[in-house]
Amino acid sequence: MKAFLYKYNLLIKIVIAISAGILIGIFLPYEITEFFIAINIIISKILNFTVPLIIIAFVTNGISSLESSGKMLGITTGISYVFMIFAAFLSYFISTSLFPKFLYDIPSNIFESISSPSGTLFSQLSQINIPPIMDVVPALILAFIVGIGISTIKESYIKKSLNEFHSIINLMVQKLIIPILPLYVLGIFAKMSASGQVFKILSVFSKVFITIIALHIFTLFVQYFIAGIISQKNPFKLLKNIIPAYLSAIATQSSVAVIPITIKCSKKNGVSSNIADFVLPLCSTIHLSGSVISITACSIAVMLVSGKAIEFAAMLPFIMILGVMMVAAPGVPCGAILAASGVLQSILGFDGSMLSLIIALHVAQDGFGTACNVSGDGAIAVILETLNQKIFNKAKIEF
Repeated sequence: MKAFLYKYNLLIKIVIAISAGILIGIFLPYEITEFFIAINIIISKILNFTVPLIIIAFVTNGISSLESSGKMLGITTGISYVFMIFAAFLSYFISTSLFPKFLYDIPSNIFESISSPSGTLFSQLSQINIPPIMDVVPALILAFIVGIGISTIKESYIKKSLNEFHSIINLMVQKLIIPILPLYVLGIFAKMSASGQVFKILSVFSKVFITIIALHIFTLFVQYFIAGIISQKNPFKLLKNIIPAYLSAIATQSSVAVIPITIKCSKKNGVSSNIADFVLPLCSTIHLSGSVISITACSIAVMLVSGKAIEFAAMLPFIMILGVMMVAAPGVPCGAILAASGVLQSILGFDGSMLSLIIALHVAQDGFGTACNVSGDGAIAVILETLNQKIFNKAKIEF
């Protein structure tokens, strides 16, 4: 029981928060709901403040760690990005085709059905101003400039300083941001429950959840089909060998924690030790196909519920940047959605209520998204092993 509670600690808290929010919205006076809405506003401001810090710390660290490693680094990064972009576009086209059929009877003004608190002590909390140090796009550009510079200049003083900054922000994410997410979710569900729409929304989003899992599985079949063609191996056998890593990722919700198991499974697929030891730890931070599927699908669902227009002109840059932002994903449960929150706000125009709902949706399936990420890493390893043997003629690659 202790092991179960430890593994699913965040998910259990989110479920409790959703249940408590529903009960508060239905049975308690509106003043109580108003209090949690005010708290939500404060948490939203805190999240907005931390997003640029997360981008600078994690994108810089991710890029600077990609030090010169010959051709293998560039090919691994390129394949990872292509896989993520394919997964995101697949999620976009399937979601825009199916979700309107699920969401047609939900009022488009669901997020406006309860006004923000006013005239009370708690409403004054919403007046607290916590502006971020910079916008998302400048933070991303700065992270790339500094990250590339650090990877070029060896043993630089700034690298040591930014490594410490990364550790501080990572600690903040784990000790502050992750613990307050359940309270954040509680507020939005209390708000929806008071509006009388929460059960309809939960019923609809269960179908969204099933669609996301199906997209994960289909994406893995495509990735291993490609790996099977390139390596001339049976893709179903490759998939069978990666199942232990898939199941372990569902339990741990962490790509990094499952690296030893993924390496062991990949070796059964004929991946050599030097390729597995290089590719799989790298892909655990730069390849998150399952996460981009979940974030893209959930963002479309939330936009439909909120009445926002879904335009391809906006989704295209969102998807392209989302693939890059996954480098910034902290290696903790819910890290991907925290890294993506900046582009959700800056490109798709998500407000605090929309962001809290997508966080709740993402956490509910985070283990399955991580399992898709980890299993896809195994497909990339098979591809890289074949390229190393056939194209590079077994040349010694600088790791």
